[in-house]
Amino acid sequence: MDSWLEEQSSGFGQYFTWAYWSDNLQLVLSKAIILIVILALTWVLLRVRQMIIQRAFAISRLDQKQRDTLESLLMSFTRYVIFIIAALLCLSNIGMDIGPVIASAGVIGLAVGFGAQTLVKDLITGFFIIFEDQFSVGDYVTINNGEINGTVVSVGLRATKIRTWAQHVVVIQNSEIKVSQNYNRDRMRAIVNITVPYETDPSAVENAVNAISEKMVGEMPHLFLLDDKGQVIEPPQLYGITDVENAALGAKYTATCLVTDTHYWTACNVMRKLLIEELRTYGVQISYPRRVELMDVEQAR
Repeated sequence: MDSWLEEQSSGFGQYFTWAYWSDNLQLVLSKAIILIVILALTWVLLRVRQMIIQRAFAISRLDQKQRDTLESLLMSFTRYVIFIIAALLCLSNIGMDIGPVIASAGVIGLAVGFGAQTLVKDLITGFFIIFEDQFSVGDYVTINNGEINGTVVSVGLRATKIRTWAQHVVVIQNSEIKVSQNYNRDRMRAIVNITVPYETDPSAVENAVNAISEKMVGEMPHLFLLDDKGQVIEPPQLYGITDVENAALGAKYTATCLVTDTHYWTACNVMRKLLIEELRTYGVQISYPRRVELMDVEQAR
């Protein structure tokens, strides 16, 4: 019994020797230094890849919106790649065999590929959205016939982020995008509808549209789409009567013009405002629900 205690005490004694701790501290210190170097190199690579991607797209001939879209996509993709490589190097440094980890990742990826069909659809759809340039970062879009309306914040391989007018960010999976309307493709046709009573002289509406057309072209030519000579291609003009059964309110007239995509909403608002003001000068009121009662003159007597 005494001999066993002496052996145990001598065994524990090694933990209190400088030789034991110096070797272990040296090992821990060396691994810690390597970890710090890996983290530092990761940080440097993240910065370098950012500079390379930004400079590469700066000298490219791509459109600004396409450039922003592809730049954000590459930034996201390369960040994941660098983080995964750094994590594997850290695991290898602490003594873990990363061979089985990589092999198991391949098996898990294969299993996920069979089970996550929606993810695969998202990736394929996202690739074609970017490849076909259906919409880019900064474009105002309508998704699935008005289900989502807003400005595209980012386009990824899996999902697209859209900021609504209320500043909410909506994330929609790419495979859920069935129909998309893009309001930012160089030109837009501003369409303004206005309803006036049936008894209104059509020439009064036509004169009002011509008056606002002359005013807008003279004072706000930047709103419109211009040709090579700087002339307005299609100024505001009366398209005609487009509805006479507008819930019995009156005749609906439509005015149109070609504008730049960035000034679409402004042009529509200005046309509505000026058209109402101009119609008032002609004594024309905008239709609103009202009731007309007819009296028999003979009975009234």
